[in-house]
Amino acid sequence: MILTGLIAQRFAGKPLRQPDYSMRDVPRTSRDLSNSVIYHITDREHFNDSMAEYVLLCNEVMRRKALQQKIKSSKPLSLEYMADRLDVDDPCFGFMVRTKTVPSDYPIDQMEYFHDGMLQGFITVTTFTNWQKSFRWDSTHNSAFAYDEPDLAAKMVSNDRKWDKDGCLAASLQNTVKCGDAWNEGIVWPKIAEISLLGALGCGKALLSLVIEKLESMQANEKHNYDYVVLQATDNSIPFYESMGFVRVGCITEQLLKANGDKDDDEDDDEEGNEKSEIVSSPVFTVTAKKHGETPAQYAKKYGVDVWDIIFLSHYIYPDMTPNSSLMKGTVLYIPDVSKFDGCTSINKDGPLLGGAVQWHSSEDNETPKEIATKFKVACKDLLAANRVRIADLKAHSKLMKG
Repeated sequence: MILTGLIAQRFAGKPLRQPDYSMRDVPRTSRDLSNSVIYHITDREHFNDSMAEYVLLCNEVMRRKALQQKIKSSKPLSLEYMADRLDVDDPCFGFMVRTKTVPSDYPIDQMEYFHDGMLQGFITVTTFTNWQKSFRWDSTHNSAFAYDEPDLAAKMVSNDRKWDKDGCLAASLQNTVKCGDAWNEGIVWPKIAEISLLGALGCGKALLSLVIEKLESMQANEKHNYDYVVLQATDNSIPFYESMGFVRVGCITEQLLKANGDKDDDEDDDEEGNEKSEIVSSPVFTVTAKKHGETPAQYAKKYGVDVWDIIFLSHYIYPDMTPNSSLMKGTVLYIPDVSKFDGCTSINKDGPLLGGAVQWHSSEDNETPKEIATKFKVACKDLLAANRVRIADLKAHSKLMKG
């Protein structure tokens, strides 16, 4: 059973501050943004104060698209979704674009309604975090794209959409470090940034490019060291993001079972009424400093891992640790165990696998597990054991259907 959704808690917020202008009077930005001002926002309250404008701007974007395309547009971002993101996202930073001067093509009969400071676009960024213990990036799973609308599914089959066909990109995401409390602050993926909100009247590409440039220039620290950027796209926005180099990847989360076979419940409190807490982490092993003066950087070099991954995994215990911190003898460090990372890729792809990736093969018509095991030089009994969870009666000479 595939589940979606995050566990988060909403808090009462202050009343929304309504703008003193109509969004219908806001002009599109020029290509060079010469009539606009870009603001770099790092204060969450600044975003919250502008939330009403965000909602109105997204509604206006959809209204204009519907008029231009004469087709029904998908729903704009809702107030509830925006409020959740601005409440939960940590960190929360981004950019806003507002009017500065009247553009040359602004209608003369509307001139009295124009003034500087009208919102033309916004974008917010955070570190990707989830609250499901079983969440994983996986483009090869049978259910990764199983719930697509028929139109999107057809475009995937015909390759009209850019997607992670061999699973390599999803495997790369899955093979990054993660750690956090699934019942509280969430499971944090420090190498993955997320575009959480974006709305724009003509400046979407400029804002997205600005964010990517910002992410590339950010110095790593104990909480983030971005290598990837992800986002959730509405149907209408997919072509836009593809034009910016984004590729669709699969992600899934499944119902977990307890040791006795019962379903793992989603209640916030345990049976005794205490608040739950459960740390979920990517595979790690521990090492102990053998002498005074050793550094995390030395251990990173020794084990061939990113020093910031060590610092992230250890920052709950040593919040002030840096790559060149002088360790005391006996200090315990958490090292990512890349040999146990479980990103899944297609076995038919070219090039080396990342970490301990599971490989997938789509069978030919009437192909048997024994033939597949021989083809890829693995033990048939291991192949059967790995697949019996999905295909209970699988035998060495079972004839498989294509795909």
